[in-house]
Amino acid sequence: MLHLYKEDLPPTLAAVLELERQEGFEQGIEQGIKQIITGLIETGADDQWIAEIAKLPVAKIMEIRKELK
Repeated sequence: MLHLYKEDLPPTLAAVLELERQEGFEQGIEQGIKQIITGLIETGADDQWIAEIAKLPVAKIMEIRKELK
C-alpha cells in the first residue's frame, strides 16, 4: 500500500486535498444534524421547538419535514 503525505505532494495538490477533506467533514456534520432533526420530527416534536434548539429557521425544519413525506 502506498502512503502519501501532504509534505510529499505539490503545494497546489495538497491544498486541494485538504479542501476536499474539510468539505467532507462539513458534509458529515450537516448529515448528522439532519438525521437528528429528522428523528425529532418523527417523534412528533414541534417545528418551532426544533428550530429553536437547532438554531435554524422554522422554514428549514419544514423543508426537512417535506422531504420525509
